[in-house]
Amino acid sequence: MLKEIENQTKDSPIASTGEDAMALILQQAGKSSDEVAALSTLDDADQTAENQFSGEAPTIASLFGTGKAHEFEAGTFAPTKKVAQVMGASLEFLLKRKKENTLFDNQKMLFRDDILSGLAETGFFGLAIPEEYGGSGAKLGDLGPLLRALTFVHPDLAVMFEVHNFLGPVTPILDFGTAEQKEYFLPKMAKGELLGSFALTEPGVGADPSKLSMTARLEGDQYLVNGVKWPITNVIYGGVCVLVVKLEGHDTQPGRDSGMIIFEVPPADNANFRMKRNDLTAFDYLWNARFRLRDCPIPKNCLLGPPGKGLAQAFSSLAKGRGGIGVNSAAKTFKLLAHLINDPETNPANNESSAEDFKSGEPNAGGWTSFRSTFGKPIGSAPRIQTWIGRATAHGLAARVLGDLCFRLAANGVRDETQGMIAKVYATKTLLETAINCYQIQGGRSVHTDERRKYTRSDAQTADQGMPENPIENYIGENMHEFTIATVYEGPNPVLSDVGAPNAMTRNIRSQYLVPIGIAEVNGKFGLGEKAKFGWFVAKTVLGSFLPSPGNLKGVNNLFMLKRKYTERALKRNRVLGRRILLIIAKYQKSFMDQSFLLGDEGGVFDQLCHNLASLCFALSMDEPNPEYLKIANALDLEASLRLKGQESSVQLQRAWAEIGQLMMDKNSKLHQDLIADIEVADIPLDPRFIDRFI
Repeated sequence: MLKEIENQTKDSPIASTGEDAMALILQQAGKSSDEVAALSTLDDADQTAENQFSGEAPTIASLFGTGKAHEFEAGTFAPTKKVAQVMGASLEFLLKRKKENTLFDNQKMLFRDDILSGLAETGFFGLAIPEEYGGSGAKLGDLGPLLRALTFVHPDLAVMFEVHNFLGPVTPILDFGTAEQKEYFLPKMAKGELLGSFALTEPGVGADPSKLSMTARLEGDQYLVNGVKWPITNVIYGGVCVLVVKLEGHDTQPGRDSGMIIFEVPPADNANFRMKRNDLTAFDYLWNARFRLRDCPIPKNCLLGPPGKGLAQAFSSLAKGRGGIGVNSAAKTFKLLAHLINDPETNPANNESSAEDFKSGEPNAGGWTSFRSTFGKPIGSAPRIQTWIGRATAHGLAARVLGDLCFRLAANGVRDETQGMIAKVYATKTLLETAINCYQIQGGRSVHTDERRKYTRSDAQTADQGMPENPIENYIGENMHEFTIATVYEGPNPVLSDVGAPNAMTRNIRSQYLVPIGIAEVNGKFGLGEKAKFGWFVAKTVLGSFLPSPGNLKGVNNLFMLKRKYTERALKRNRVLGRRILLIIAKYQKSFMDQSFLLGDEGGVFDQLCHNLASLCFALSMDEPNPEYLKIANALDLEASLRLKGQESSVQLQRAWAEIGQLMMDKNSKLHQDLIADIEVADIPLDPRFIDRFI
């Protein structure tokens, strides 16, 4: 953006003095020189990343009356025969080992070596790598269902796969690597010889990556790298790691001197490299690690892309990775509901009690919500319980659609940072809320332990015995921290919310109208002429957002009446949100440029954007007017409309949630059969609707 501003203002007094227009605004707002450099760096990196992709995201465009609903349908799940075979073989292998209870080395608390080698033989690690480098050439849009299935097998498998492919190094090497880098690294990664990891965060660097402390000093034909990265997923397994560092020895501007370096992780500690596991409260078998480099030599030809573009390249990968978090979180939401509704301990096969002791009278006929009684009635009959389950169902499905959409857009060359933020924030908030409510519904059951659940990490590390036969996984109580961590993984939700609403503005509007107005204000030249021009722009935009239609629905398949109704209502709400965001930014012009004004909190704009987009995408995802799924579409539509008015709920909405919850607990309903019945929580957890497509 900075270059755009400089070009637009080259004849102005600002440019004539050689000062950066953006920097001037930030300084006027009271920012220090360090803060100005940091914000300028991040904005420049984001602009560079955006320029690498084609087109603007449909979410953004639809805010101002140019909504193109057909763009939301960015392809369908259609893997090639080879990709489908690899997916099927990988999942078949994992399911067999899951059933045998042989996924993990419980002494080391890692995935077993033969699991990694077995996955490598199936082609698992090369799915997203092109065929010319030994992979299968899967499109990103085809990998969402696989991530969902991996989450059902074990969440750590999904995280391992996501980090390997989307965050790094597969995606960065494909996007920015030289021919030599691709030819050297990608075949090894496809074979599983090198497992990928991505190292951006540091002990003091998270939300503001412009403050990188890891340095790479160029000396001759190699870099000497110094610093600490923490916490880094997958690196405990070795392989190859993408380091985002501050470069020294290049002719780059201070604050814009980042670089991305491909680092082959040493098999053991040495004088230049030391790694230590982090004992986290989640990702038990990934052991997110921290490592220190001291004058660690890395060949010069391992620099990925040009000097100064490391952050831009990192942003590009993060935009894709956040969609994966949305998919994972949605899958975990349904796994939670399955553990609640089809609680394995209510099955006589897993319980010392006889079938006669069960209130349901039939094994596994409703699980915990019908087995457990309060005041003479099954807890599943309580309206509050039904409401909680119904809301979780609707938002879990919407989160799934959003995550899949991010993958499909990325596969078609569309970078949408805002939509990735929305998918991640919306899905993780849904997951955490569902976990808390499931915890409350199960009560003491969510924290108690029997002999089949006593096998702990400390037991595994000190004893030689194997896992108990027929173990029961207490997914809710034992994984609460995992659900909390999801809200900070790849960016804390509050931070993403604060930047998400401003990012919903097109760069054209920001650079062409809002930035010049801010510059005029700074220079004290925001006179009548400038005000008239800006007023005309606002009036034209606001009035245009009302007319003539809610958006372009051309190309939306199966546009039955109710689908069109929900789509049109969502696009109208987007128009309202567009006007609201525009006027807020106009009101707080200088503080917006300062990026200190929390637009996400102004009237709950970002929260409204999340719910409205979820409602829109779910409506567009429906193929046929199934009554049960239409109930969900109607509830999401109603909730989004209420939130736009500043209301959290209504009696009508509560009844809608309760009806959906009743359907989820009814073993004969389509919702139950689609989303719950086929997730075998005590044996092989999997949603077979997607497996059928792979095998």
